Amino acid sequence: MRITLQDISKSFGGRDIYSHFSLDIDSGVRLCVCGPNGTGKSTLLRMIAGIEDTDGGKIALPKEARLGYVEQELDAWALETDLLTYVQDVLLDWSAFWREWEEASRAKDSARLATLMETQHTLEQTYGYNPEQRAKKVLSGLGFSEAKWHKKLGELSGGWQERAKLARILTAGADILLLDEPTNHLDIDAIEWLESFLLTFEGVLLFVAHDRTFMDTIATHVLYLGLSKPVFRKTNYSQFLVLQEEYTAQRERERQALQDELARKMEFVERFRAKATKARQASSHQKMAKKLEKELEEYKPEPKRKELRFLWPEAPHSEKTVLAVSELTYRFKDGTTLWPALSFTIYRGMRIALVGHNGSGKSTLLKLLAGVLERSSGNIAPAQQLSLGYYTQHQMETLRPDTTVLGELRRLSDPHTTEEELMSVLGLFLLGESYFDRQIERLSGGEKCRLVLASLFLRRANLLLLDEPTNHLDIESREALCKALQNYTGTLVMVAHDRWLLAESNVETWKLDTSGITVYPSYSAYETAHQAERALEKKEESKGGEIKTVSREEIKRQKREEAEKRNAMYRKCKPLQKAYEDTEKELNAVLEEQASIESTLADSAIYADHARATELLKAFEDCKEKSELLFKKLESLEADLEAARSAYAWRTRRLPSPQAYSGAGTSFWPARKYAAPTSITGNFPAENLSRTRAHGKRLSASFKKNLESQWPRLASGRAYATAIQRWASLCISFMYTLFLGSLAHRKDRPSAGYTKRKPWRFPFLKQIQP
Repeated sequence: MRITLQDISKSFGGRDIYSHFSLDIDSGVRLCVCGPNGTGKSTLLRMIAGIEDTDGGKIALPKEARLGYVEQELDAWALETDLLTYVQDVLLDWSAFWREWEEASRAKDSARLATLMETQHTLEQTYGYNPEQRAKKVLSGLGFSEAKWHKKLGELSGGWQERAKLARILTAGADILLLDEPTNHLDIDAIEWLESFLLTFEGVLLFVAHDRTFMDTIATHVLYLGLSKPVFRKTNYSQFLVLQEEYTAQRERERQALQDELARKMEFVERFRAKATKARQASSHQKMAKKLEKELEEYKPEPKRKELRFLWPEAPHSEKTVLAVSELTYRFKDGTTLWPALSFTIYRGMRIALVGHNGSGKSTLLKLLAGVLERSSGNIAPAQQLSLGYYTQHQMETLRPDTTVLGELRRLSDPHTTEEELMSVLGLFLLGESYFDRQIERLSGGEKCRLVLASLFLRRANLLLLDEPTNHLDIESREALCKALQNYTGTLVMVAHDRWLLAESNVETWKLDTSGITVYPSYSAYETAHQAERALEKKEESKGGEIKTVSREEIKRQKREEAEKRNAMYRKCKPLQKAYEDTEKELNAVLEEQASIESTLADSAIYADHARATELLKAFEDCKEKSELLFKKLESLEADLEAARSAYAWRTRRLPSPQAYSGAGTSFWPARKYAAPTSITGNFPAENLSRTRAHGKRLSASFKKNLESQWPRLASGRAYATAIQRWASLCISFMYTLFLGSLAHRKDRPSAGYTKRKPWRFPFLKQIQP
């Protein structure tokens, strides 16, 4: 099985998309066609499918090869057909075959029966032994519940119709499979199922995708478009980027070497051109230089394309609590609900990703938070200084098709925004002057996405609600959006199915399902738990009748009860955890102040001013007493947290609960960082031993912090000397803490072992008066 592209050419609007391009694609190759939008990826698939003609050259496909390509539009018959019938319509109707078989059997025609047996064998190899079951398996894998199998396609949303087209192609089977953005409108579970399906495909697969994880998993070869000529590599996408970078660097070195050689030749020519004895050599060098100039033209660097690059403006200040949600519910018109009453709080600076299968209500929850939908019950309390930016996955819910690009951005922006600012922002999002007067309905999906992002850029929001922001964006634009979100200083809540974006955005992951919200500290933690849950389900399925199986309803009930326990634990531990973090921040501030005072007291010159020294000593003691109280508070809060976790059978710190291995979520609480002094009263050795331990920990942290802050400055000699002097001062402070810790603290009573107070002297310090 081989596809042959021979010297093909294609142009649009006077611009060559392909020029004398040739390529052979063999069976077993899974070719990822990638590159920026507008470089001809989908055009290549349409030309191979025969939907679009080439301007030159030819495309050869094997005879009788079955071609699978998703149709662009659904006709009237398809829209009026139920889903299961639409998908199974591509399968062979065995009834006619069996009627012919019965006729041959009654006629006892052995030759005809032998022919039918060969036909049956061929058909079974082509369509499988149970094609109807295959259709149902594909529908289930792509996320269609049995309740949707008998719905008409016209009753389904656009995203589900796209899935139905894909299901029809996968069910029919093909020798050559052409997929254009197959991961659009698929949730993570469906994408993973599609990956496993395509990895077992034995024919020729060509696909266009912008999901980087999907591309790396499926592709065996990459065809990159968008450079001066197409680049074909036997690798996946991430490895292709590395190879291309090495290739570009090598060509740059070769170009530089040619330039240097050309400069030497021309220098020789200019130097000896006028000398009769060297004229022949100069002429020879000049000819060589002309050859080098022609060779150098082949090493011209690739012209740089305009790429999306932007950073979100600094988010305006908001209150600590951005959104407080209490007992939130939503009912559809038919009375159905997707989840129980939800209660949660979103704090300033949180970065949250909502995950879950399609239909779990992620977009509905985002619309409720944005105020687009009216809640059935419950409360949503926003911050007073909240500035909201909402991105919907369906751009036409935000944009008006009959307006121009510039006019629409003006409508969506602050009325005080100047015309120059609007034009500058449009240029930043690759919608330059040629787009200003273009109608919205004439824009591509990616251009509409960038226009909506431009409106959010001008909004200067401190809370972003993003619903599938990467749909219709090419991979370069997705990477630019990811970098922008990484540097965003406000609060972020987004729904996305791009696993690379979720992994790179450093988000806390909330899984939304029929049992409510399950919190994971990161996307990797969610992915680990999710894979463990799927492995456990497969293990239970493989056991079959060996053990007593649990019904699906019982498993759902158990998961719902576990989720309710986790949510109860989360609600109980959240305020304790918040108090712990606040106390820890306060303690760090006190310890920093104490370290600063210690550093000042280490300077012998400070004791010349008796009043100043006394004031510093008093401030030092105040910090010390305050830190001890904070230590005790931390210890008490930690005990409360331990008690709350133990009530829900959480046995270890910093580790997920046992339920996490079956898909349950967990919050990772910080372990105890500080130990309170064993005693703050009593005789001198016991007291100072505990004080020395506490001071030792604080000084270690102080040393580490100062080292980290001073290290970049150690390059210069003066900074090095200053740093050495600072370290010496801190060492003196440590000695002072160790030997004189009770000097000012125990004024009212003598210490055991020190019955008489005397001034203390050190060779490097002046006399200290207690």
